[in-house]
Amino acid sequence: MTHQPTAASESEAASPLSIGGSALPRRTLWGVVGLVLLTVTSLGLAWSFPSLTWLHFLWVAQVVPVLYLLLAWWGTQAPRSDDDAA
Repeated sequence: MTHQPTAASESEAASPLSIGGSALPRRTLWGVVGLVLLTVTSLGLAWSFPSLTWLHFLWVAQVVPVLYLLLAWWGTQAPRSDDDAA
């Protein structure tokens, strides 16, 4: 008795970003893109203005953690369905 792997469906083969055979929601992808952009922008600001320690404190210690939390929360929320509105 041999077990042969089944061929992937066309939709799974077309989307390289998938978990367990289901494609990642677009909102999740935008959340990850937002986190990456926030990180790169923060590093760029810190590198461009090394002498502004107050900016580093306000941005890195105060604002960035809150933005990370909001982006992570937003990216993991399921989109609202219009089918449930009735």
